[in-house]
Amino acid sequence: MLGHMPPLGPVASVPAHELVLDQLRRSIHLGHFGAGAKLPPERELASQLNVSRTTVREAVRLLETEGLVEIRRGSAGGITVLQQRHRPADLRRRLSEFEEIIDFRLAVEPMAARLAAERRAQADAVALTRALRRLTELAATGAEGAVSDWVSADREFHLLIAQFAENEWLARAVEDARAAMFLPIGAVWGRLERRAHDMHTEIHDAIVDRDGPRAAEAMTAHVEATRADIHAVLAR
Repeated sequence: MLGHMPPLGPVASVPAHELVLDQLRRSIHLGHFGAGAKLPPERELASQLNVSRTTVREAVRLLETEGLVEIRRGSAGGITVLQQRHRPADLRRRLSEFEEIIDFRLAVEPMAARLAAERRAQADAVALTRALRRLTELAATGAEGAVSDWVSADREFHLLIAQFAENEWLARAVEDARAAMFLPIGAVWGRLERRAHDMHTEIHDAIVDRDGPRAAEAMTAHVEATRADIHAVLAR
């Protein structure tokens, strides 16, 4: 007798524009295109993604509906990424989601930092130092205009560490966590929070020194500082 078969459902074909939408949305969430930046023109996107311009146009229209971009026609126009500004009340509704993401980050990023310290090459240390220098420069400004640049620089720092860990599963998990953070907290911050730069230097130094346990400990403290910052936003 055959064992119990798990329930199976119908397989639906996914329209091409939804696949394009997912790629573009993820790039924005990861900070590849910050607020005020322009996406490549439709023709260029269609070529890169190997789809028709009509498919790209439909995906971009949905991005505009979601409030992620603004479309302006004409020679001076284009597809511009919008600054996301929500009220703290919006975050309160997402607080449980935020807490889950932080828990997920605590499960994967300290291990990525530990492995990065053990496996990094000399060139990796140089790249990480360059990324840290950029973060330090932005943290020194503390200005509202630096937030978009900060998101991009912070993403680069964390994804570099995941890359140095030489584990594709961890790298994908860290990237997923970074993308997921966009809606719960990225849209609420209008300035750099006091603890945004906490432990970056310690993480960097531990990885450069090839001290895996210290790198993991510093990353844990950094992620917990992010949790504290968002609760501080709500308290205000």
